[in-house]
Amino acid sequence: MDKDCKTCQHGAVLYQQKKEDRFSNAYTPTGFVRCSGPRYKGRVYFCRDSRKACDDYKQKERRT
Repeated sequence: MDKDCKTCQHGAVLYQQKKEDRFSNAYTPTGFVRCSGPRYKGRVYFCRDSRKACDDYKQKERRT
């Protein structure tokens, strides 16, 4: 299992709107993750999505 910021409970992957027309929208990842880990004490930081996970890593629960 590969631990990275995209699969961490504290991270949120950021997307940008690529295409918008009357009937559909398309989104692509920006390559950044918004991290709100406990070591930041309520602050939020942005980091690359390819970065290795920190010591506060917690696996996201999978939705079925």
